[in-house]
Amino acid sequence: YAVSEDVFDILNFDKEYFSNNFDEKFYIEYIENKKVLVAKEKDVVGYVLFNQIFDEAEIYKIVVSKDFRNKQIAYNLIEFLIKELKLRDVSKIFLEVRESNIPARNLYKKCGFVEIVDYYNNPKENGIMMLKEVI
Repeated sequence: YAVSEDVFDILNFDKEYFSNNFDEKFYIEYIENKKVLVAKEKDVVGYVLFNQIFDEAEIYKIVVSKDFRNKQIAYNLIEFLIKELKLRDVSKIFLEVRESNIPARNLYKKCGFVEIVDYYNNPKENGIMMLKEVI
């Protein structure tokens, strides 16, 4: 799990890879509530941000540094998260992904997610809602 010192690396990832960025206060709260997992090679090389409400969870963001891609880091983060959420009695895990992001969609399928919905509107593009039922 992330610790408060990881917040600056996480914020840098947000600036580099996402258009919908959260602030430091938001991440500190999620870190304190154990809702941010990180992969480290000295510094943070990837993270997953999620939330849980009752028996359902949603992955908000998952990213791995370009320099560390294709090394199973995202796969390992997701698989670890699935195991942790199962211990928390989560039965369903949702995430959204752009239709054009084929590598991510393939990764999620490899982790057992299935595609259930499509939408996105800024920019206009189909998106894919994915679901993982935890048994």
